[in-house]
Amino acid sequence: MEKERQEEIIRVLQAKGVDKPCPRCGNEKFELIGESGMQLQENPNPLMWTIMGPVVPVVLISCSNCGYLTQHAQGPLGLVRQSK
Repeated sequence: MEKERQEEIIRVLQAKGVDKPCPRCGNEKFELIGESGMQLQENPNPLMWTIMGPVVPVVLISCSNCGYLTQHAQGPLGLVRQSK
C-alpha cells in the first residue's frame, strides 16, 4: 500500500476516534494491515456461494500484541476510491 494512502487511512481513523484499546487483550497499539473487500452473499448457504456478488470495501487493522482483527467499512469513512 502506498505511504500516502496509509497516512490518509490512519488520519481518518484517528479523526473518527478509533483509538480505544484492543477488546481482547487491552493493548493500545495497532497496525494497518491493508485494504480488502467483504463479499456479501445473497444465499447464506456456503455450498451455494459464488465468487460474484457485491463487495464492501474495508480497511483491516490488527492489534500489535494478540493479532485481533477489526474491519472498518471504507464508505462511512470517506475512503472508497473512485474507479477510473
